[in-house]
Amino acid sequence: MEKIKEKNSDDFCFEVRHKVLEIPRNTYIKALSNFENPFSEEAAQQLIEEYLDWKDDNGLLGMIRINEIKKDNLVELDAAVRYVVNCEPSTCQECQ
Repeated sequence: MEKIKEKNSDDFCFEVRHKVLEIPRNTYIKALSNFENPFSEEAAQQLIEEYLDWKDDNGLLGMIRINEIKKDNLVELDAAVRYVVNCEPSTCQECQ
């Protein structure tokens, strides 16, 4: 770990928003029928990227949480989506 060098990127600042998508289970399975495991992170990422493209949303997809809600026959995807924003000076003195 001591050989890892961390650099700050002063050129890019991001805002993270969570998008929670509730999808009927049958719709979810059908949309990802080309995946061996439609509940894999790769499959969920594919679906969310297609959804963001469909909405003309320029966010950068990050972590995803997959939650199958069997009693409601739904699949819930909680996606962290990053957006580039104007950088502001840090208010954290220790961070500078």
